[in-house]
Amino acid sequence: MIAFISICYALLYILIFNKLGILKKTIGNIAAFAGVGVVLIASIVFMWYTFAPISSDARMFRFIIPIVPNVRGEVVEVPVQPNTPLKRGEVLFQIDPEPFEINVRQLEAQVARHQAERRLAQVNVERAEKLLQVQSAAQIDVDTWTANRDIADAAIQSAEAQLDNARWQLGETTVTAPYDGYVVNLQLRPGGVVTTIPLASPMAYVSTESSMVLASFSQSAVRRIAVGDAADVVFTNVPGRTFSGTVERIVGASSGSQFAASSQLPTLTGAPANDRWAVLVDLDDKEFAQQLAQGAGGAVAIYTSAGKPVHVVSKVAVRMKAWLGYLTSP
Repeated sequence: MIAFISICYALLYILIFNKLGILKKTIGNIAAFAGVGVVLIASIVFMWYTFAPISSDARMFRFIIPIVPNVRGEVVEVPVQPNTPLKRGEVLFQIDPEPFEINVRQLEAQVARHQAERRLAQVNVERAEKLLQVQSAAQIDVDTWTANRDIADAAIQSAEAQLDNARWQLGETTVTAPYDGYVVNLQLRPGGVVTTIPLASPMAYVSTESSMVLASFSQSAVRRIAVGDAADVVFTNVPGRTFSGTVERIVGASSGSQFAASSQLPTLTGAPANDRWAVLVDLDDKEFAQQLAQGAGGAVAIYTSAGKPVHVVSKVAVRMKAWLGYLTSP
C-alpha cells in the first residue's frame, strides 16, 4: 500500500511538472516537492497504522476436542465420514454393547434376588412379632429377622446403584458428537479397541460452536483498538471477497512474559518486548463463518473511532489483499 501511495505521488509529479507545467523543474521546486511528499506519505502511513491497523496474521481458530469414550471396548461401527458436517448428538462410533448388556442383566437379577430376600425377611418379622405377642417366640427372633430385613434393604440399594452405573456404561457405548462440527483425520475402524485414557484418544473432533477470527497485532497498534470497532476480514481461500465484522475481545496477554513455579530465576535479556496481542473478530455473516474451515488464514483491518479520514487507506489495502488472493501462494 505504501508503494501504491508513492506511485500516486509520482504520477502527481509528472502531472504537475510535465503535463500541466504548473511548476518549473528547478532544484528548489523538485526538492520542495520531494520533501512535501516524504512528510505527506509518512503522515498518512503513521495515521494509517495508528487509526486503521491491518494484520496479515489472521486465522479461523476452532476448538479441537479429543473424543475419549467413558467405557473401554471394541468398536463395532463407525458411521461418520471425515470432514462431513455433523450435528450435536449424532453418532460418532459404537462400542460393542454386549458385555455391558450382560452386566446389566446380571445386576437386574441380583436386585431381584435381594428384593426376594427382603420380602422373606419382612414376612418373618411379621410372623415373629405375632408369635411374640402370644409368647410363642423370643424377642431375639424379632430382632434377628429385623436385622435381616435391614441387610436386604442395604443390599438392594447397593445393587441398584451398581445397576444404575451399568446402565450408564451401556449408554456410553454409543459415542456422540458433543457439538456441531466435523471429524478430521479419521483413522478409527470397526475392530479397533478404544480406552478411557485421554492420551489415547481415537478421534479428533473440530467444533464449530465458536466462529471467531483471531488476529495478532503489535502492542502499539492495539492501544487504540476497542471492543465494538468495525472490521473487514479477507481470507486467502476466498479471494475477491471482503467480510465485515466487529471486534469482540482483546486479549492483552502473551506467553513471553509469564512466570511459572520454578527454582530457575528469570532471564532478562534487555531486548524490547515485541510480543503481539490477540484480537477476536466476530463475523457478521454467521452462516459463512460456520462454513469456514479451521485454520483458514487471511488479513484483518480494524477501524478505530479516531482518524476516520485514513480508514479509506485500510479499506483499499484490505480489498487489494482480497484480490491478490487469486495468486497462488508459494
